[in-house]
This record gives sequence, structure tokens and C-alpha cells, in this order.
Amino acid sequence: MRKVQFFLILSFFSQMVYSQVKTTDELYKTAKKLDSLIFDIGFNKCDLSHYKSIVSNDLEFYHDKGGITSGEKAFTASIKNNICGGPNKVKRDLVPNSMKVYPLYNNNVLYAFIEEGEHDFFEFSNGKWNQGSRAKFTILWILEDKQWKMKRVLSYDHHL
Repeated sequence: MRKVQFFLILSFFSQMVYSQVKTTDELYKTAKKLDSLIFDIGFNKCDLSHYKSIVSNDLEFYHDKGGITSGEKAFTASIKNNICGGPNKVKRDLVPNSMKVYPLYNNNVLYAFIEEGEHDFFEFSNGKWNQGSRAKFTILWILEDKQWKMKRVLSYDHHL
């Protein structure tokens, strides 16, 4: 009986330690800002000037339709050429209330966080934005030299 009680107590506390942060938490607000810099400013408005400061040089981006993109330079070039430079403009919107943020600690020191959620993609044609696919994403953000950097990305389950 004691083992069961111990396990239940341990499970309860581990859920508290590793659970997602609240939307009012500073880390959530930081994640929201970083997400906006990558997608709202970079992807949607094609202003990629800040990518060097928030994308890790050894980024690994895994996409279920487009394969693997490695490194900040390749990622930036991919957005510039395929999203911003192509004939068909695409934009991304974060699905409301889908973003979750999970802090990662080492010896009680925050060193990274996981951002996950869903996003919708729209394609511009015939003078209007048309619904494209919806997908899930997971991003590992890590502190590098006191700066948050997008380090690993999974973009998957793209469907109409």
C-alpha cells in the first residue's frame, strides 16, 4: 500500500514540475513573442532580418512533406525562396488556444522550453486568402549565450 501511495504522490509532483506553463507566465509570453518573430514577421511579412539572432546555426527542421532542413542559413534560404520568393504567397496563423509551453530545467535552471501547437496555412490566389492545410508543430527553444534560439522543429500531420 505504501508503494502505491508513494507512486501517486511522486506522479502528482512530477506532473506539477513538468506541466505546461500558464498563458499568463513570462515564459509563455516569451514563447508567443518568439513564435511571432518566426512566423508573423518572418514567414508572413517576409522580414527575415532577425532570423540569425533567433535561429540556431545547427537547427534541425523536420517537415512531413518537405523533408529535413539543417542550419540557420538553409532555413532562412528556404523561407526566402519558397515562401517569400515563390509565385504563390503563403501565410501561417497560429490556431487560437492551441499553443502550449513546457519548461526544461537542469539543476533548477531554465535552459530550454518546448513550444507545441497547431497552425493553419493559407494561400493567396484570385485576390483572396484561401484555407490551405492545418498542421501540428513542436519547437525546442534553447538558451545559447543568453539568447533564445530555435534549435529543433517538428512540423507534421499536414492535412486539409
